[in-house]
Amino acid sequence: MSKRGFLLWFFAVAAVVAAPRAGAFGPDGHRIAGLLAGPRLCAGASAEVAALGGGESLAELGVWADAVRSMPEWRQSAPWHFMNVADAARAGDLAAARASIAAFRHPPEGDVLEAIERFRRDLANRDLPAARRLDALRFLVHFVVDVHQPLHVGRAEDRGGNTIDVRYGDTVVNLHRFWDTDVIDLAGLSAQRYARRLAPSLRSVDEAARDVDPAAWAAESLALRGAVYALRESPPPIVLDAEYVAAAQRVTAERLARAGERLAATLNQTFCR
Repeated sequence: MSKRGFLLWFFAVAAVVAAPRAGAFGPDGHRIAGLLAGPRLCAGASAEVAALGGGESLAELGVWADAVRSMPEWRQSAPWHFMNVADAARAGDLAAARASIAAFRHPPEGDVLEAIERFRRDLANRDLPAARRLDALRFLVHFVVDVHQPLHVGRAEDRGGNTIDVRYGDTVVNLHRFWDTDVIDLAGLSAQRYARRLAPSLRSVDEAARDVDPAAWAAESLALRGAVYALRESPPPIVLDAEYVAAAQRVTAERLARAGERLAATLNQTFCR
């Protein structure tokens, strides 16, 4: 391994160990979506992913973007994992959420929607160096999943739930961390078993292929904001009751299933048209 390669590996591993887990859908969420997407790839997409990724599966390629976000050369990627959007005019109304996303003005530092489109273009451009296309693949796989987590289409005032402390049982975390990681961990399943449980609920490949608009995915996340913030009024940490936790688990399972479908559909559209 070259010196540069060793340093990249070292800092990526250090970031996984040291970084807080509230910055994006947790590692298991990305692995679950990748496990769902992998078997649904067309032959061309499967071959491209294998060639660019050096044999790494989508389940592992998807965790890279979080591992490197604290590295100096990728520090600018932090804003690409989310977008801050004001509440839709009518909470829970998908049409209102779509209008809010359509009117959204992308900040100069970028955001999750801008990043998805940019890295999708880079991945499709075979004239670019393989190393740049590999980065594009890793980022695209990650961000397609991130935009399905409702708090990645979040409120700026509480940093997507990061400043709201909540408690379930004896555990105290912030609201973002709960939706990123804890709600998945509560199932008590490995990523592989979780994905197997979700697999029967996936739509057909043809259905998923018609649904590859990232703005629509973001609108769905925004439309869930009312449910995510259906919190008791109380001093922090706010208690999440059993009903809230169960609803969050249902929403998360559905969002991960859709993320897996749409990740596969996006890669298939890129490589097998």
